[in-house]
Amino acid sequence: VDFENLAVPASGAFNGDPGTLAPGQSVSTPWTSGGVEFANTFGIDSFSGFTYEYWSGFAYSNVVDTTDPAFQNQYASYPGGGYESAVYAVAYSAAAAVTLPLPTTVAGFRIANTTYAALTMKNGDAYGFSAPLPAGGWFATTATGRLAGTITGSTTFPLADLRGPTPAGILAGWAWFDLSPLGTVDRIEFSFDGSDKGAFGLNTPASFAMDDLTPTAVPEPTPLATVRAAAAGGLGRSR
Repeated sequence: VDFENLAVPASGAFNGDPGTLAPGQSVSTPWTSGGVEFANTFGIDSFSGFTYEYWSGFAYSNVVDTTDPAFQNQYASYPGGGYESAVYAVAYSAAAAVTLPLPTTVAGFRIANTTYAALTMKNGDAYGFSAPLPAGGWFATTATGRLAGTITGSTTFPLADLRGPTPAGILAGWAWFDLSPLGTVDRIEFSFDGSDKGAFGLNTPASFAMDDLTPTAVPEPTPLATVRAAAAGGLGRSR
């Protein structure tokens, strides 16, 4: 699933906005690529006369911007673009989840920081919520697998790790997130945690970029497999 089949809007990213909502309205607009469904919710709200948009789950993007630290640049990957292709997905918040068309194992995917998250950890942000991530700091996402609603396992990927005598640092490029420990799943949910927390929870932007999600071969549903086997064996032919 490399997202190259998706038509990216002229703005550079699709965040679920249907273009028809009024303040106080929201809509669930999951989108698909390669048969896999990516959760998305988009809404518009207002506060003290100020109207704003919000979204959660997954967006998709072809933005290349590795220098703008503002939250308006939330759809950019820190390596700049996708992994060996233009289009990639961006996960945001604990609403980020993927649903597979059939139960299968998933080898993993390419993962990167977003520019917004990476520069917040590197330099702090302009809004006073976060200082640069200090020695001993960390930021990570955890993937939790489910099969028919039951948790199959979880695995964590560090997007920044400044712990220990030789810390890995803040992830600057694309890396491989191995999801094989989850086993057979039909849904994968993502959560975020880190050392930089305040009164409202995690200060680090809860996001990452995704490319090349790689499920293993999905078995055919039994009825279709049975029909094909019958056709191959000549069963049911008229005489």
